[in-house]
Amino acid sequence: MVSRRAVLRAGALLPLAAGCGTGPFGGPGAVRIAVAWSGGELAAFRSVLDALELNTVEVVPLGDDIDTAFGSSGREAPDIVMMPQIGQVQTLAARGRLRESSDQVWQGAPYEKYWERLLFHDGKPYGAPFKVTAKSLVWFDREGMATYGLGDPAGWSVRDWVAAAGELSGGPVRFLAPAGADGWSLTDSFENMLLAEAPGDYAELAESTSPRRWDRRGVRAALSNLGALWGVRAERGIGYALTRQFPDAVREVFDRRTALMVVMPDFAEPIVRRCLRHARRADEVVGTTWFPPAPGGVRPHIVGGDVAVVTARASDTATEVVAALAGNKAAKPWIEGYGGFIGPHRDTEGAYSRMLAPVAGELAGEPAAEPVFELSERIGAMGGRHGLWPVLTGFLTEVGDGAKPVESAVERAVAALDERERRPR
Repeated sequence: MVSRRAVLRAGALLPLAAGCGTGPFGGPGAVRIAVAWSGGELAAFRSVLDALELNTVEVVPLGDDIDTAFGSSGREAPDIVMMPQIGQVQTLAARGRLRESSDQVWQGAPYEKYWERLLFHDGKPYGAPFKVTAKSLVWFDREGMATYGLGDPAGWSVRDWVAAAGELSGGPVRFLAPAGADGWSLTDSFENMLLAEAPGDYAELAESTSPRRWDRRGVRAALSNLGALWGVRAERGIGYALTRQFPDAVREVFDRRTALMVVMPDFAEPIVRRCLRHARRADEVVGTTWFPPAPGGVRPHIVGGDVAVVTARASDTATEVVAALAGNKAAKPWIEGYGGFIGPHRDTEGAYSRMLAPVAGELAGEPAAEPVFELSERIGAMGGRHGLWPVLTGFLTEVGDGAKPVESAVERAVAALDERERRPR
C-alpha cells in the first residue's frame, strides 16, 4: 500500500508540481479546491498540500457556505470540493455532477465499510475520504470531576449524566459546557442522544428521504433528556449559553474551570492545548470518553468527516490531486504539526497525541459499537441552518434555566421539525 502511494505521488503528480509553479494561491491552470475550513484548520490543510508539493492548487475557503460550491460556474467553479455533507455524494453522482474517483484510492479496502456505503453509486466510487471526525467524543476535567466527587464518567449512562447535572444545579460549576451559538454543536448532542435512546429511529431518519417523520418516540426521548441537561440552573444563565461558541465551551472546562465536561469532536484538541498552556495545567487533567448510552444500551460512536470529490467539469489533474490526498501519509503534517485530526485510512501514518491516540485507535480498530455516520450530514438542508439548528436553538431557549416545562417544549420542537421538513425549497 505504501509503495503504491509513493509511485502515485512520484509518477502521476510530479508533472503537476512542476507545471505552472504558481504557489499556494494558484493561477492559470490551477486546481481549485473548495474547503469549509478556516483559521488553524486551513493552515493545517495548506501544510498537507505543501508536503505533497501540490503547488498548483488554489484553496478556496467557503466556510459554512461550502454547499454553494456546486452552484458556481466558469473559471470560479471549484475542481475539487472537500465535502462535509457526505450524504449528498450519491445524489450528486446520480445527477452527473461528479467524476468518478480513481480505483486506486479504494484498492485493498483501506476504509471502514460505512465510507463505501456513502460514497459509491452504481458500484463506482465518487469520493475519497480525507478526514474522519469523532462526533461522540466527550472531554472532561479529571481534577474537577474528583473535586465534586463524581469520579470517572467512562461507565456512566444517560441517566447518570442527568442526575449529575441536577446535583450541580445552581452552583458555580456546570456539568456540561454549552456552545449554544454553534448550531452544529447542539445538533451533535441531539444526534448522540437519539442514537443512545433509539438506534432504529436514528437509522430510519438517516436513510429515509424527505419528507421525514420526526414525530417519533426516540426523538421525544432524546429531546426530553436534553431538556433535563440544558434546563439546569447555573450562575450564568441561558443568555450566556446562547452566546458561547465551541472554543468558548472548551475554555469553560479547561481554562476557566466553570464546567466539568464538554461534548466536542477531536478537532477541539488544539483549543484544549491552548487552554492548558494559558491556565498552566498539565495534559494529565484531560480525560476523554464516549457519549453515554441509555441504561443497558451501547455507547454511540457517531462519526463525521470530509471527503474529496471531483466535479464533473474538472480535468484528470484534479483526480490525481484527490488520489494524493487519499494517501496514508498525506495527513501526517496535520496530525503531528497541528493536531485535532484523525485519518480515515486504516494505515494512516502519523504520531497522534496522547489525547487522540486512544480515540483514533478505537475508530480504526473494532469499537464496541460500529461507527454510524452523522445524521445531520445525511439529510440535506434539514440537518443544518434550515432545520435542526434553529429548532434546537429554540428548544434550548425555552428550557434553559427551567424557563418552561420540558414536556411542552418537546412537543413544540417535534412539531417544528415536521413543519420545516415539509416546507418547499
